[in-house]
Amino acid sequence: MENVAQWIRHNQGMAVSVLILIGVGIWTFGCESMVTSIIDSELKVNRQELALEITAERVRLEAKLDDLIQRAELKGQKLDRMDAVKQKLLNFAAITADAGTVNPAGVVGLLFSVVGIGAVIDNRLKDKVIKNRPLKANDRGDG
Repeated sequence: MENVAQWIRHNQGMAVSVLILIGVGIWTFGCESMVTSIIDSELKVNRQELALEITAERVRLEAKLDDLIQRAELKGQKLDRMDAVKQKLLNFAAITADAGTVNPAGVVGLLFSVVGIGAVIDNRLKDKVIKNRPLKANDRGDG
């Protein structure tokens, strides 16, 4: 042991270089490179975990985009139905103005058809909402 201490005193620069080399070697080969997670900023992840997070995040965002597109299509369909009702009313007004008389039976029929169309539309929208809603644990029978 005394010989080692004497060698270190005699070759201080060399001893420090060897210790630094050992430390750098352990750090280089023993410690895996880590970065902050893209999902949880308090978590450190390696390259493979980062790739998994990116894949999971892409899938989540694609699902969110699909949902947004579906909602936009439903809104477009709703606008189409509203425009169809407006067109019916305009057609009725044009026929009435052309004939010069108002047919009470025609007005009642038009009102009932508009109310019926509205009820059917409302029921279809509610059916879609009920069908697409997430199930709670007690709805699935899990208890």
